[in-house]
Amino acid sequence: MFVTKSNAVLNVGISELDNQCNSDENKPSGSGTYKAMVADGTNRIACTSANCATGSTSEHIDWVLKPNKEYRRADGTTVIGKTSVNGIFESDLTNEVSTVINGTNFAITGLNANWTNSSNDCSNFSTTGANVAFGSHIEKTIASIIAFGNTTCSNSRKLYCVEQ
Repeated sequence: MFVTKSNAVLNVGISELDNQCNSDENKPSGSGTYKAMVADGTNRIACTSANCATGSTSEHIDWVLKPNKEYRRADGTTVIGKTSVNGIFESDLTNEVSTVINGTNFAITGLNANWTNSSNDCSNFSTTGANVAFGSHIEKTIASIIAFGNTTCSNSRKLYCVEQ
C-alpha cells in the first residue's frame, strides 16, 4: 500500500484513479496492480452499513481491501495494519500509511468514518465542481485516515493505492 506522489485528477472516474495509482512514481518497482482506495457509492463500495456490520464482504463492490490481510508500506516491511473479516480496518493502524509528505498529507477517499460512502465523492469522481472526503495518511486512527475532512474537488489531494 502506498500514497501517490502526484495529486489525483478527480473528475475522471474510478478506473482512471486506479490508472493514476499504477503510473505514479511512488508505485514500488516490480510490484503488481494497484487500485485507489476510494468509494463512490456506485462503482466502488466498501460498506453499505456502518463497518459492514449487516452483510460483511457481501456489501463490497469492487472493494480494494481483502478480508484478514496484513497490509504493508511500499518498503515491504513496515506493517500498516490488518483488515478484519469484513475487509476493512476496524481498529487503529499499527503504523501510518506514509509519513512522507509531498505537498499535502491528505488522500481522497469518498468515505465516511464508518466505511460507508460519503456524499462528498466529486459526484462519482466525474466533476471538480463538488466536494470530496479525504483522510490523512500520517494518522493511525481509522476516522482520521479515511474521513479527516472534506474539500472541493478542484483542490486535489493524493490517493491511497492498494496492491491487488
